[in-house]
Amino acid sequence: MSNKTFLSWDNIQEDCKLLADKLSDINFTCIIGIANGGMIPATLLAKHLKVDKLLSANLKSYQEDKPRNGAHTTEDIVRVISFPSWIDLKKQDKVLIVDDLADTGLTLREVMKLQNIINWEREDKKDCWVYATLYYKPKTTVTPNYTIREFDNDEWIVFPWEN
Repeated sequence: MSNKTFLSWDNIQEDCKLLADKLSDINFTCIIGIANGGMIPATLLAKHLKVDKLLSANLKSYQEDKPRNGAHTTEDIVRVISFPSWIDLKKQDKVLIVDDLADTGLTLREVMKLQNIINWEREDKKDCWVYATLYYKPKTTVTPNYTIREFDNDEWIVFPWEN
């Protein structure tokens, strides 16, 4: 059985501030929070970084054709439920993608596929997306550009919005 780590609202606020400090030299024009877990950190980061354009993307993990029940696995299928307008995203100079946790990395990998299409359609072909998560696990297939803390692969993270 894996250990559970219960995070408090104070933990989230403190770690968002630490993450914002790491990102403060980058002039983001847009932040996209990955719903559901990434929306609260994305909102806090938008405030800290003074970014007015805050959007959401909704991706869901499925096991076979059923919504995922329980822990993520590398066998999960990630489906895009909603995503911001590609036309708008092509015009952004610097986009910050935010999620709460990089566990398997499948969600971030799916967003990166969309990023590649959007960047390809940009006139300047510039890669302008940065990925940040509050936390990550070493087994993740995609390591974010910025993160605050590593958790053991077997540790179950319980966020305050999940209590």
